[in-house]
This record gives sequence, C-alpha cells and structure tokens, in this order.
Amino acid sequence: MTDVGLQHYLDLAERFQAERAAGAPAWLRAFRQEGIAQLARQGFPTSKLEDWKYTNVSPISGQSFSPVRTVHEAGVEAAVARLALPGTGPLLVFVDGWYVRELSRLEGLPAGLTVRSLREALQDGEPLEALVGSRARADASAFTALNAALLEEGAVVRVAPGTVCPEPVQFLFLARGDTHVALASPRVVVQAGDNSELTLVESYVGAAPGVSFTNAVTEVVLGAGARVTHLKLQAESETAFHIGGLHAELGRDSRFASHVISLGGALARNEVHSVFGAEGGECTLQGLYVGHGTQHLDNWTNLDHAHPRCSSRELYKGVLDDKARGTFHGKVLVRPDAQQTDSRQSNRNLLLSEAAMADARPQLEILADDVKCAHGATVGRLDEQALFYLRSRGITRAEAESLLTHAFATEVVGAVPLAPLREQVETLLARKLPGAKEGRA
Repeated sequence: MTDVGLQHYLDLAERFQAERAAGAPAWLRAFRQEGIAQLARQGFPTSKLEDWKYTNVSPISGQSFSPVRTVHEAGVEAAVARLALPGTGPLLVFVDGWYVRELSRLEGLPAGLTVRSLREALQDGEPLEALVGSRARADASAFTALNAALLEEGAVVRVAPGTVCPEPVQFLFLARGDTHVALASPRVVVQAGDNSELTLVESYVGAAPGVSFTNAVTEVVLGAGARVTHLKLQAESETAFHIGGLHAELGRDSRFASHVISLGGALARNEVHSVFGAEGGECTLQGLYVGHGTQHLDNWTNLDHAHPRCSSRELYKGVLDDKARGTFHGKVLVRPDAQQTDSRQSNRNLLLSEAAMADARPQLEILADDVKCAHGATVGRLDEQALFYLRSRGITRAEAESLLTHAFATEVVGAVPLAPLREQVETLLARKLPGAKEGRA
C-alpha cells in the first residue's frame, strides 16, 4: 500500500504530466513518466537504507509541498538586490523555482556562451534529449525521480569549445518564505565543450523565514580539457528543506572543482556525484556545513575513478552547535582499470556543544593495484591547550572559541575562488558561528 505522503507526490506528478502533455516532445513525456515510475517503485528513502542511515526524510515526505507560480511581490526585487552577488556577470533569478526574466541579467554574454531558462528552451524545441538526464538518471534516487517527474524549469548552459568565460554565471534561487509550502524543482544542465572554461554559482537563499522545499538537480558534462568550477551556497531559511544533487562527468584531461557551503535548512542534504569518463582528469571537492539549533545537514559524495591516471582531492568540514547534527558519507571507487589513480579524502568535524552530533563515513573501494589512495575522518572539540594559550593573553573564553572556530572554517571558505561569494559566506558565518556566548567568559 502506498503511504499518504508518497501518494500526494505521485498524484501531483500525474496531474503535472497530464496538464503538460499537449505539445511536449515524446522524449520529454517519456522522461517525466520514467520519473513517476521510479518514484512509485522506490518510495521515499528510510533510515534502513545504507545511504540514508542517518537522515530521516519524513519531515519532507509527510508534508504536501506543491509548485507555486511566481508572483512578483513587493520585497522580492529588494531581496534579489540584497542577495545576488555584485558584479558577477550573467544572472538568472528564480523565485520559488520559477524563472523571473525581469529580475535577471543576460546582456553581454561572451561569444560561445549560451545561458537560458530551461522552460524557454523546452518551449522553443531546443534539442535537449541527449543532455537532460545524461548524468542524473531518474533511478538515482526518489528525489531525483521526483525532479524528473516535474521537469519544466531550470537553466541550460552551453559553452562552445575553446570558449573562456571571463565572468562567472550566477543562478539565484530565492524562496519567498511565506506559508504556502512551495515546492521548487529546478534542473540545471551544463555542457562545457572541449578546452572551455566556466565558473558557475548556484545560490539557494530565503527572502524571509518560512517553510519551503527545494529539490534541485544539476548536471555538468565536461569535454576534453574543459575546466569548470561549481560553487554552491545553500543558505535558505532554517525552517526550509533542501535536497540537492550535483552530477558531473569529466572528459579527458578535464578539471572539475565543486565547493559546497551549507548553512541553512531544517533538513538539508547535498549530494555530489563525480565520474571520470576518460583518463587524465582532476577533481576537487570541498565542503563546509555549519549547523546550530536542531538543524540536520547531510553531505553525500561519490567519486568514481572509472579510468586511469586521474586524481581527486576531497575536504569536507563541519561545525555543529546546540543540538545540530551533521553527516558526511564519502565514497571513492577505484575501478579495476583505473591504474595510477591518486585520491585523497578527508572529513573533519568540530562539535561546539555536548548535544551536537557528527556522523562520518569515509569509504574507499579499491579494485586496482597501482594506486595512491588515503582517507580519514575526525570528530572533536576545540583544543583546550589552544584555548588556554589564547586566554593567557587576556582573551576571554568566548572570544577564543570564536577565533578558533573561524580558523577551523577558514580552510574551506578561503579556498572559494570567487571573492564576492567568499565575502558573502564570511558575512553569513560571522552571524552564525559563536561569538560571545553568555556564561562562557
């Protein structure tokens, strides 16, 4: 018997498919239908599944989130002006998952770069069958299936071979934060041609406190010699829910870097799936998750070394206070033919209270013999010797804790290669990380 929560989303997807069937190409109807079928087959994950062992999604599956059409309300424009990164080139703005042309900025794109709304591209009959779903298949998870079933909005980025984009492309996904429990299902698809270069920023932010659910999927395909840097800021309301999946395929001698900063959400899960589709690739994965209150921040990474002579570097850090819980599950698979693989993975967690929790599961599966691989994880508290050293120089305990905590996070934040985003993250962290706490002086 289908549970009530799942049935809501299946009914929602069926209505969506029926309403949009007219005029939709056969491949799109089939893609959405496969999403519905996979959602019905899998159901929402439970903690009995290994990949979801530490995360209970019933707060999401038990609510009746639905897509809500964008309404241009007073305050939205001001929120965009406040939250968009300054001077970062092309900007696409989405409100509750829907593209808002009048708030976006697409003038002056360099030759060889195409950026547009996915919905407009579908309406214009742009050939996307080979690109959409090429990396993020509907059977990847129930949430990927739900995104496929509701496929309509998002963005398409194409970079022609040899094109070097001088400025980053930013996507600002804004949740209005009122009481309508909106469901946003954006899908971003990126095709980076041979020897091209692109920096892409995805910012998920809230205009105001409120309950919403963002179920995002991003697919990135890199050609030979391409270089793509993907930056994600997840800073929605702490009463919101966020599930995000990034799926990247690296071509020969390509370079891919992912930086994920997760600060918001009552429950947020960020997945990064990277596969080396040819030899000689390099992949860097970095992440920072900072939680307080009762936040639950889940991080899941999968690095698939499917070809020889590829290298990967991964560093995720967590800072957890109050009753917050952070999880990290990082898997590195080295396939039998992936000789001369060089892979390093590290996860470090800092607990600032007795009730905070961190779960760390680094995982290496090596099926080749000529490799250099290592992984490790730590969970601990602030160094008492370092605290004593700072306090012996007249610094209060609260100030010393703040200094050490910020220093712990700086390794990841400082590696963000885009200065405006780095500054925005530092401002957000200054508000969230402990400063002066009563009773600790």
